[in-house]
Amino acid sequence: MPLPTPRDPRRPRVSGYVRQRAEREAGTGEVQRVKDALASRGLSPLKRFGQNFLVREEIAERIVEHAHLREDDVAVEIGPGAGALTLRIARRVRHVIAVEKDVGLAAYMREECGDVPRVSIVEGDFLEFDLVAAAAAHGVERLVVVGNIPYNVTTAILEHLFASQKSVRSAVLLVQKEYAERLAAAAGTPEYGSLTLFARYHALMEPLMTVRSGAFWPRPDVDSMLVRFFLREHPPVEAPEALLFRIIRASFQQRRKQLANTLENALGLPRPAVERLGRQAGIALSRRGETLTLDEFARLARAAADRGVDA
Repeated sequence: MPLPTPRDPRRPRVSGYVRQRAEREAGTGEVQRVKDALASRGLSPLKRFGQNFLVREEIAERIVEHAHLREDDVAVEIGPGAGALTLRIARRVRHVIAVEKDVGLAAYMREECGDVPRVSIVEGDFLEFDLVAAAAAHGVERLVVVGNIPYNVTTAILEHLFASQKSVRSAVLLVQKEYAERLAAAAGTPEYGSLTLFARYHALMEPLMTVRSGAFWPRPDVDSMLVRFFLREHPPVEAPEALLFRIIRASFQQRRKQLANTLENALGLPRPAVERLGRQAGIALSRRGETLTLDEFARLARAAADRGVDA
């Protein structure tokens, strides 16, 4: 294995300040182009929609590369905004459906992409967009989804994707970096929670790259992370889903309590019954729920179901 090349001692280190300044200056022209294009149509970012437009072309190119698109794919783009990703996606797939909630931006995108036959602009809320029907209409078994999504509806978007998981192969999404860290958290860490397990139950998640706040206009207060979700066709554990998440949610709502107390409250069982449940699942009830893996929660849910507990 070759040894790493030593840093040239004559070459000065670049400070964080200089790097940030260079990033800002490199994106200045791109920001101005987006501002001018929108202003010429009387458009500007809408805070209520959580709009932060991606303005760095090299970042847009990397995002689309990470999506691993195929020539026969039908892609759905969530919120194309000013179109940073749309045509890049279109060059790689059979068709792209760009779903835009903002009426003005939808009109702008129709103007920009009107002569591209493989692009459809749908004016509407992605949370109401029928992914199953879209897959059927375009003759594909499963869609791919790509999007720079508003931070404030990230969980709602994941819920919508997971509800249609049989019609979605993968999703590559830009989310708040802190949110991505919660999704990837390990048991027993402060970031680990019911959101972690909800995502893990429905998808395999792969963090791809950090995207600095300077890549967007307006510039958000936090950095983002590009994340790829491979949606599961079947859950990774066997357990009644409703009962499983009833136990999970209760455990994290009272994350500092021992499982014995959590299960007694969540399932409405007397302490002796809870203790028998723990023995059947092979889990010490002196543990806190925040230390359990998805498989261990599934064992508890199966044991509860065996003892007649309804969801």
